[in-house]
Amino acid sequence: MSLIKRKKVLLIENSSIDFFNSRLLFAKHLINLGCEVYALLPSDHYCNEIESEGIKIINYKFDRNNKGILQLVKLVFFYNSIIKKYKFDIIHSFRFQPNIISALSNYFNSKKIIIHITGLGIAFSNNNFKYKVLKIITQFLYLIIFFRANIVILQNEEDKNELLFNKFWGYKLNVILGSGVNTVKFNKVNFNKEQLRTINNFNMDDKIFIIVTRLIWEKGIRELVNAFEYLHAYHKDIKLLIVGSPDFDNPRSITQEFINSFKDNSCINFLGQRNDIPEILSLADCFIFPSYYREGVPRSILEALAMSLPIITTNMPGCNITVINSYNGFLIEPRSSESIINAVRKLYMNSNFNNFGECSRALAENNFANNVIFNKISKYYL
Repeated sequence: MSLIKRKKVLLIENSSIDFFNSRLLFAKHLINLGCEVYALLPSDHYCNEIESEGIKIINYKFDRNNKGILQLVKLVFFYNSIIKKYKFDIIHSFRFQPNIISALSNYFNSKKIIIHITGLGIAFSNNNFKYKVLKIITQFLYLIIFFRANIVILQNEEDKNELLFNKFWGYKLNVILGSGVNTVKFNKVNFNKEQLRTINNFNMDDKIFIIVTRLIWEKGIRELVNAFEYLHAYHKDIKLLIVGSPDFDNPRSITQEFINSFKDNSCINFLGQRNDIPEILSLADCFIFPSYYREGVPRSILEALAMSLPIITTNMPGCNITVINSYNGFLIEPRSSESIINAVRKLYMNSNFNNFGECSRALAENNFANNVIFNKISKYYL
């Protein structure tokens, strides 16, 4: 990797908190390889924390809900001016809107552009007329991206195969499984499960299932709570913890009224946004993620794998590569409460519960750990 020393790199995200959670350690990896790393981010309080880690910050104004052409044009010219001013060698963008803007700005310069597609998103998650039209538009926007990008990184093979003319662009398209997971921070040996259960008012006999996610319907929230309400009637020791907050900027966000309806529920607990994810995972027995959203590879599942938790998730792109059936968990059908019920009961009755968790940890270390993923990504910087 000595060839990437002294290269000036710009990483672009549409959210500072997402950069902090998902890209910061990769940025530090690049610094350790000898790169000078900048991050182009919307301004918020996370920028100071990111800058304290040695990453230089350039701020830009970005309205996530503004899909208008005016913001797009302004940002294309702003990106281009930044790239020319700082003379970056490599521009690496994440998520759909930054990817579009980065690709368009490259019509005005000839820098090395790396586009990172972290999932195909909501347009590929629904089949009604509105989303079918949105999917067609999105496909053609990806063609614009592919035309100007030097390297395109996707997180699973099914996303690659879904894109128009993928064979024509095959020399640019590369699959790297996820964004990595910190297997040092996320490690069950760092935590006392019994103590954490006592602090959080759970018994050691409780069977605790947990999901950590952005609360939109496509994450399978409705099917999940319906399944656990049914299960609790037969298994009083089963508990469900739902960690995360609604995304009110998203039209598919679950409502506060829906959350409030479970306020006094003895089985289902909405815990809101938490900053102690390793701790809250460590008191659980199983991670459950019934998403039918078009994920890349969900970071929350990777963190659960690293925490040695059995996994129940859907047979959907990005999710299905984190589970080997009856090895570290079970794959279920999307949009199916019945499938959730059957998988929970199978795991509940399975004597290999702990072995499943050990297998999850092995998958995290061998396939998804930061050092594995970061080394694969940084090869494209050469």
